[in-house]
Amino acid sequence: MGKTKSIVITVLLALIMAVAAFFAVVSFDVGTSKRYNSILSNVSLGADYTGYAYTTIYPEGVITASDYNGLVDEYTSAGTGSGLTDPATKYEQCGNLYVDKDEHSDIDALKASVASDAKILNARFGQKGYSSYGVAVEDGLSIKISVPTYFTSAQFASLDEDGRSTRLSAATAALSTITSAGTLTLRTSDTSIETTDANGNAKTYDMVKLGSDEWADKATVDGSKTYSLSKDDVAPYFSSITGGSIGSTAVLTFNFTAEGREKIKEITTLVASSSSQTLYFFVGDSQLVGYSSCTSPIDSGSISLQTNDADTARNIAITLDSVVKGNVLSLQYGDVSVASQKSNGGISAILTLVACVLLFAGLVAFLTVKYKKLGAITSAIAFLFALVEVYALQLLSITVTFAVVFTCAVLIALFAISCAIVFAEVKRLTLTGRTIQASIKDAYKNVLMTITDLHLVLVVVAILLATIGVGEVAACGLISVIGVVASYVLYWFTRFMWYVTSSPEKDKFKFAGLKRVVYEDD
Repeated sequence: MGKTKSIVITVLLALIMAVAAFFAVVSFDVGTSKRYNSILSNVSLGADYTGYAYTTIYPEGVITASDYNGLVDEYTSAGTGSGLTDPATKYEQCGNLYVDKDEHSDIDALKASVASDAKILNARFGQKGYSSYGVAVEDGLSIKISVPTYFTSAQFASLDEDGRSTRLSAATAALSTITSAGTLTLRTSDTSIETTDANGNAKTYDMVKLGSDEWADKATVDGSKTYSLSKDDVAPYFSSITGGSIGSTAVLTFNFTAEGREKIKEITTLVASSSSQTLYFFVGDSQLVGYSSCTSPIDSGSISLQTNDADTARNIAITLDSVVKGNVLSLQYGDVSVASQKSNGGISAILTLVACVLLFAGLVAFLTVKYKKLGAITSAIAFLFALVEVYALQLLSITVTFAVVFTCAVLIALFAISCAIVFAEVKRLTLTGRTIQASIKDAYKNVLMTITDLHLVLVVVAILLATIGVGEVAACGLISVIGVVASYVLYWFTRFMWYVTSSPEKDKFKFAGLKRVVYEDD
């Protein structure tokens, strides 16, 4: 290859990398009202960097110390003749909480129910695939639940308020939906429904009598009371409930049992004859989803309903599927109030970035000292590898945790080791007196199966982790698939750039930091 072509290819590669690096790490204002946040600042960070959204739920009849003190102050200021009950006689203190003795006479039984509910909630949140989360019983009577906010560094630093609000809303929706307590009921907003039998005779169904009066008292849809469509437990009607996305459409799928198919047909026949023509799915007093425009009976083994987004569908599916499989929270809990807590994410993220930069600088120094200009070229390709990882993290929405950062570092090490193996073979062959061109050709041929087998084994393991694993394990598996493939491709690209950049050099041994040994004849 001529010197001109070599320079053009090298400069072109350098420009591409410079542009990619600029957009990867540099954020800047666009005009007066918009801001471009770099690829790196748009990567989602795990809770070990940006903290959690959390809530503490209390069974009905259990209050906090601050609420109790408020009642005491109210009673004290009103006086003994006010008709108010003395909180000291009504509540029993348990740790930092107070229990209404009228509602819960057996504290041990209450604690057992809270512990049982915590296990159910732990199983529910475990299906979300979070990189980390927490479900912990506090004082034996309340449950604290923490889920990752998954802020990007821009959102964490409040440079992207809209994105920050969206992330918090997603965490709040998960906490609110998955903590829904109670059994599953199918409801309508109609107090009565008129229909006809097979003989054409009119028949009126009174929804209040079909269900329980308590539903009419408690549950509302847009301010309207709702009524149960079945006197029986509807859980046996469903074999499973799943949620996710099909293409760009988020769907919630209800799979019916043989009995359920007949029962759902009867219920939807009523709904189709109602004025609202809407079937509501409630867990306890929480409406999770509504099937509007139910204009005809459902007579199939399953039905899919469209939801706003895939995350909403998964939240609802997790809760409903848990309930229909008998994992019902035994206690009613108060409204969910969600807050967020920052970790030392700003410092942790910066320290992690500094550590990565220092390790990479060490790799560059080692390669350059050992392999001279070839080491510098290999370092540049390693930098290209790092850019591939950064873009992959953002484009594939992989959440960055300590484990993912470590995986990325290991993947760069894989590329460096692959190059070191072939470089060592090139050096060995040059010591036998071969030319640099012959040594390179034979070295790549000699280690071909070793390098290929190594990458094949690793990519198979990575695919298994990505498909079978959940949460952090799946994230590590997915970035490993990308990284192993990139390592193998860039391994061969290194040979190409070796050829391109060394072509103008007269002493190609010196270019690679090698020394040819020439044996003289006796």
